[in-house]
Amino acid sequence: MPKIMAHRGARNLWAENSRLGFIETVALDFDAIEFDLHLTDAGELVFIHDALLDRTTTGHGPVRALTPASRKALRLKDPYGVPIDEGVPSLDEVLPILAAGRADLYVELKADETGRPYPGMVARVAEVLARHGLRDRCVLHSFDIATVEEIRDQAPGFRRLISVNRDWADRQGGIAAFLRRVEGLVDIVGIHHALYEAEFETIADLRPMGTTSVWTVNDAATIRRWAARDVAFIVSDDPVLVRTVLG
Repeated sequence: MPKIMAHRGARNLWAENSRLGFIETVALDFDAIEFDLHLTDAGELVFIHDALLDRTTTGHGPVRALTPASRKALRLKDPYGVPIDEGVPSLDEVLPILAAGRADLYVELKADETGRPYPGMVARVAEVLARHGLRDRCVLHSFDIATVEEIRDQAPGFRRLISVNRDWADRQGGIAAFLRRVEGLVDIVGIHHALYEAEFETIADLRPMGTTSVWTVNDAATIRRWAARDVAFIVSDDPVLVRTVLG
């Protein structure tokens, strides 16, 4: 039976990458919680998916321009786009909440608004997670192969995941070429459900299913289909629905 991963702190249920979402997902005791980090020019590691503030907050412009005061003054938006009484959280603020649970933590290291990785981010994230005693529970990940190679070199005590969808696989010469390239680099490959379904036999021939996760699975029929397979994780914006379907 696949394990359940709460994507972006269960973003269909609570504001994504929010302190509230992490409190709730820890309380519900899912197997894993996934979230996204950016590095600001002020030196803070902050929870947010996009490199721009516009979609998930009441702010505008690049995440990297946030100061401690401005990120707290912003309001996150819930799944319906309604502002909630919470600003953009920092890693140091939320890690005690996550540390209190048992879930594995899947930490995506994002790029800035130009698509470039943040210099020094890998080492910073690894240091903070290790300081909180979370190294064994954390998996660092990215779409970018060079970033995952940097994780291997600068954070060797951490497990690694790389994500891939159809567009990214095609840019690497197809899914087979991509999987061959990352062989030995990562512990887990996170594969978008549409790509995984379309290339199922090719992927199964090249990668043990128990070292893959499928994302982002949000409807009952698709959950049932993947529950019958041997993937390590079903990644969902609604992990409560996954738990209900899995019984």
